Amino acid sequence: MNYKLLGKNIRKYRQQRGFRQEELAEMVGCSSSHIGQIENARGIPSLEMTVNIANALGVSVDQLLMESLNHPEIVYLNDLEARIQKFPAPLKKIACESLDDLMQLLERTLQKEVLNSVHRQYTAKRDNHGF
Repeated sequence: MNYKLLGKNIRKYRQQRGFRQEELAEMVGCSSSHIGQIENARGIPSLEMTVNIANALGVSVDQLLMESLNHPEIVYLNDLEARIQKFPAPLKKIACESLDDLMQLLERTLQKEVLNSVHRQYTAKRDNHGF
């Protein structure tokens, strides 16, 4: 567990919400100095405190721990899904179609890069063997 990154994320979300350390501390039932210690990785929060902080900031514990996860992309996907779910039906459709278009573009770009890489490797082997 990277407590430095946990603290950094807590600070980032706290500041995004416009909370002072004192306000967050009051919301989660601890002192502002404890929040400061957590944010600066000089204090290690309990699981219960981490959950309380996440709830107070309106984020998931996953978002606070993202850099410590083996598959952080899941957090992004869950966040995208939650954001899309808040849209009215017509906007959901537009958002999904736009994401699908973006995915197709990324897949085409990746395929071109793979083909170019294979071609470069083939050409290098051919040139090295005098073909």
